[in-house]
Amino acid sequence: MQTIFAMGWRNIWRHRRRSLVVISSIALGIFAMILSMGIMNGMNNQAIENTIRTALGHIAIHRKGFHEDMKIAHNFKSTDRIMRSIAADRRIAAAAPRVKLPGMVRSSETSQGVLIVGIDPEKEMKISNLYQYTSKENGSRFLASPDENAALISQQTADRLKLVVGDKLVLMLQDRNNEIVGVGMTVAGTFQTPVESFDKLVVFTGIGKLQEITGLGENISEISIAITDPAAITDIKRRLIGAIGDDSLEVLTWMDMAPYLVSAVKFFDTIMYITFVIIFLVVVFSVANTLVMAIMERFHEIGVMKSIGTRPSWIATMIVFEAVNLGLVGLVAGVAAGTLSVAALSIGGINLGLFMESLRAWGTGSVIFPVIKGMDIVVAALIVLATTVLAAVYPAVKAARIKPLEALHFV
Repeated sequence: MQTIFAMGWRNIWRHRRRSLVVISSIALGIFAMILSMGIMNGMNNQAIENTIRTALGHIAIHRKGFHEDMKIAHNFKSTDRIMRSIAADRRIAAAAPRVKLPGMVRSSETSQGVLIVGIDPEKEMKISNLYQYTSKENGSRFLASPDENAALISQQTADRLKLVVGDKLVLMLQDRNNEIVGVGMTVAGTFQTPVESFDKLVVFTGIGKLQEITGLGENISEISIAITDPAAITDIKRRLIGAIGDDSLEVLTWMDMAPYLVSAVKFFDTIMYITFVIIFLVVVFSVANTLVMAIMERFHEIGVMKSIGTRPSWIATMIVFEAVNLGLVGLVAGVAAGTLSVAALSIGGINLGLFMESLRAWGTGSVIFPVIKGMDIVVAALIVLATTVLAAVYPAVKAARIKPLEALHFV
């Protein structure tokens, strides 16, 4: 059998140009596959990270029912036990309280419905990127304190309401007594995040000011938590539930709060794998055609091998081994080129500014940083091996069925 394998390896180099064409097509397919996966992984990772760093946090603690219905009645007090439970886990980087409730923002021109979020500016900077997304031009700034009578609005909202920094706006909301109240505030600054849907809906103000307006006192809507090890998110959630020990509260991960995002990532991954299978089915015919041509050229040679007692299964194995060799060489070349390209592009990213609006709708931002995962390379290898073996089935069966007498008289 060792001799059969040695012959199979030598056979693919008997016609170098033809073999190199097949190897190049496989390598190009692998290269395109890894690069596409890297870009898609980068887009998915950035969409998730941007959603976490703007709206959700890695983990959030709420009153039960708050996530489905953000009513002011779903509030709670941040007790010492809750804060000790958070501080006890070294995998938790930071935590910040928030008050969230639906309302309306009005200017002298128009109005729109928004989600009003009260934050502690100093703590918020540790769990979100809102400070980085806030403009520092034309007097725009981040909120100075939790009690400041000022609001932070997105540039999109500012354009819609025809507001600039320093203008007055009115926030209208429902207080703890279910009464509609309105309060005038100054526009402290504007922000723009990579997530378009977030910019459309959210207005920020100081948490102390919002607690005063709504009559919540020290009560809050949620505690948003940032962690250092995303892989441990499920374990951290489980530990917090046990440590807090309050059945009226719920601990949710970003996956619990944004199942649509998890489903979208899985959907895009599935579409990507289906596309790659289709691409490599084309490679099947290329490999199969090459092997059939090689068999016809060695028709007489195979006949001699069968005449001296070589088993049909050995001949079939030799043909399959030739196909696998072609696939493996192409795989190594494609993986090397693909991973090096992804590594190079991940340093500075790929600037897709021309598609910025579409990318903001998905929440990725205009600069994509490709990422390749080990599983992607494993999938690529499995697809290559499966397609090359599939491509070798017909040529291998054809070679195994060659009749020695016909082959010896073949010209």
